[in-house]
Amino acid sequence: MISVVGYGSLLSEQSARETVPNLSNYRLVRVPGYRRVFDKVGIVFISRHGMSPDSLELASCSTEAADGVDIIAAQFECSESDFLELYEREHRYRWIEVETCHLDTGEPSRGRMCTGYSDTDYRLNKCVTEAEYQRRVGQYYAGPLWRRDILPNPRYLAFCLQSAATQGESVLQNFLDTSFTADGRSVRQYLADNPGLIPAEVVEYSYR
Repeated sequence: MISVVGYGSLLSEQSARETVPNLSNYRLVRVPGYRRVFDKVGIVFISRHGMSPDSLELASCSTEAADGVDIIAAQFECSESDFLELYEREHRYRWIEVETCHLDTGEPSRGRMCTGYSDTDYRLNKCVTEAEYQRRVGQYYAGPLWRRDILPNPRYLAFCLQSAATQGESVLQNFLDTSFTADGRSVRQYLADNPGLIPAEVVEYSYR
């Protein structure tokens, strides 16, 4: 079995089980030394949800090392075959092994988590040929995948917030304070700067 750490939509156990139906031992953990950052172009927003490749609201969530920051994430185990499907879904990320501790008991563990990459490394190490890159990315989008000028996709951000909210107020507050836009604002500040970005009927939460 392979241990996986999820920090965005996988904070919803229901969503996690839709993605990996046979997962086991779903629990909440702290991941020290990392923060979330919305700095990766989500190709799925273009290929499946009709977003323009010229939009700035294309960012999905990644992670990056950050001293003094602990994110609350979900951790679970899955089979090798299920992990390969998850690996394919998250193909544009780099997978790393991180230390975790159980949110309630403090029990230490380790798991595999998606983190930031670079366009050069992705092309060299994950897409063997230019044809493969064209199939996965180029047919939908021509620019860099990792950018500092993009903004969270509102629909995706709302889903991440809903996922965090299903785990309780403390998890939601952690998400708001340990998640950042590509230009360095916390998600809490970003939402305060953009009132009405996510309608109340889409997600119910308090960020002030």
